[in-house]
Amino acid sequence: MMRVPATVPGEGKPDGGALMELHHLKTFATVAREGSLTRSAQILLLSQPAVSGHIKLLEEELGTVLFERTAKGMQLTRAGLILLEEAERTLDAAKTLLNRARGLQGDAAGPLALGIASDPASLRLGTLLSTLLAAHPRLRLRVSHHLSADVADRVQDGRLDAGFVLEERPDRALRHLPVAPVRLRVVGPAAWRDRLDGAGWSDLAALPWVGTPPRCSFHLIAARAFARNGVAPGTIIEVDQESALKGLVVEGLGLALLREEQALAAAATGELALWPGEALRSHLHLILPLDKEGEPALLALRAAVRAVWQEPVWQDPPLHAPAARRPPPDSLIPRRGCP
Repeated sequence: MMRVPATVPGEGKPDGGALMELHHLKTFATVAREGSLTRSAQILLLSQPAVSGHIKLLEEELGTVLFERTAKGMQLTRAGLILLEEAERTLDAAKTLLNRARGLQGDAAGPLALGIASDPASLRLGTLLSTLLAAHPRLRLRVSHHLSADVADRVQDGRLDAGFVLEERPDRALRHLPVAPVRLRVVGPAAWRDRLDGAGWSDLAALPWVGTPPRCSFHLIAARAFARNGVAPGTIIEVDQESALKGLVVEGLGLALLREEQALAAAATGELALWPGEALRSHLHLILPLDKEGEPALLALRAAVRAVWQEPVWQDPPLHAPAARRPPPDSLIPRRGCP
């Protein structure tokens, strides 16, 4: 980052001190939000000493103490709490200026951190990323895999810019944009085909299940279905990888939920047995932070999703003013995991 000189001839500060820098304000806002130097360093992709140094320089520049170090972490002082509002307004203004400049160029640029809670193939991820980069080659994409609830948490607190989840989790800070319907089917080992034919929900509940963690969408969908029928599944194994579900069912360990297209294909080859009962319905959503959905990169992402899925089922909502955004974490294209 280009540094601002300590003084400008004829326009220097009276005390000759260095002018504050935006990245110091960003560090200040991040530490205030996280309450931890360690977590803030991870989010900002800095070392912990660098984060401490930013805070120290800013406190010297402002002439006041911003934080108290306590057993619970970094706590804002009264002055810090007041100045945090001004710092966030300054960061918002800088972000608005940058977005306006990029908008004039007609191009989205910079980092875009995307979280997913499904396997890449079901999201058409390769096509989506190719479409996005073809239209906006100056974007730098980071994709990471999490449970659905964790994707929502990370989009809300700024560690991710956007994400895909199956289940809608109402939150006033997030925009949920429905992308496509999803159907799930109950499957079991191929040797259990006769046991599944004609089985009801109580019969399914009596059989062993390969389940997923509570923060996983598959867990929530299954729990709702069983609750509607007044029973609960007997989960004997819990896995957080969607690809592991099919493998464990094929090995004969229990029943599981699979996406309908995967379940039908595996049943057709005799790998597993398909329960002939109802399909469970859900919906794939793109989630965005309400206060940032007007940023060029997020507008570009929405356009790419519409182009790839070709059946946009949302109406573009009113856009809010852009706000400051944390630098996204560095990550790799993910392996398959639990949605």
